[in-house]
Amino acid sequence: MQYMIHASPKRMWYVEKCLIPSMTDQGILDKDIVVWNDARGKGNLVSCMESFQDCGKRDGGTWHLQDDVIICHDFAKRTADFDNGVVCGFCCEHFEATTENIGEVEVRLMWYSFQCIRIPNQLAGECADWFYNDASKRDKYRFKVLSNKYDDTFWMDFMAEKHRDMKVTNLVPNLVDHIDFVIGGSLVNKLRGNKERRAFYFEDASLVEELKNKL
Repeated sequence: MQYMIHASPKRMWYVEKCLIPSMTDQGILDKDIVVWNDARGKGNLVSCMESFQDCGKRDGGTWHLQDDVIICHDFAKRTADFDNGVVCGFCCEHFEATTENIGEVEVRLMWYSFQCIRIPNQLAGECADWFYNDASKRDKYRFKVLSNKYDDTFWMDFMAEKHRDMKVTNLVPNLVDHIDFVIGGSLVNKLRGNKERRAFYFEDASLVEELKNKL
């Protein structure tokens, strides 16, 4: 089992001082954690697809985390328990139309869950190939490609187009909370500022308060 943290250089301080230690404190081994740091500034979308290409070279699956999350108290145990198929470990009320879809669901009901999602490595590789060889050349995606964002949208569209009959798991309680508002706000969506976009089903609110006090 492997974990990949998708990071920006501006957030490496949090990844190294807080996020990784919180994972290893639960027994996750350092060797099982890969930090995909966009040190060359390739941007959200390109960096994501390159990481998917890299994952596609290996068997098994990877738990993908963003650099602006805090994990639940039993994150290591639950990621081990649900280490199979596509598992969405986060949802937020911004996508309220889908928050009630819990457990095993159809792809069309899958959560926007890039804060925490398990993706089989084969699917990640397929998604990257689809993006570079097909989707990125379509007129309807031109704006999204030029903006170098919307990695989660491309993933959702890939699954809907290529694997619409697959079942995925929307996991409750959520495995992480989204705490970008604690560590400087969104780096990708600047206009959102410090507006909170919290996990809908996160049950360890006390850990967020502890993090605030620590920082």
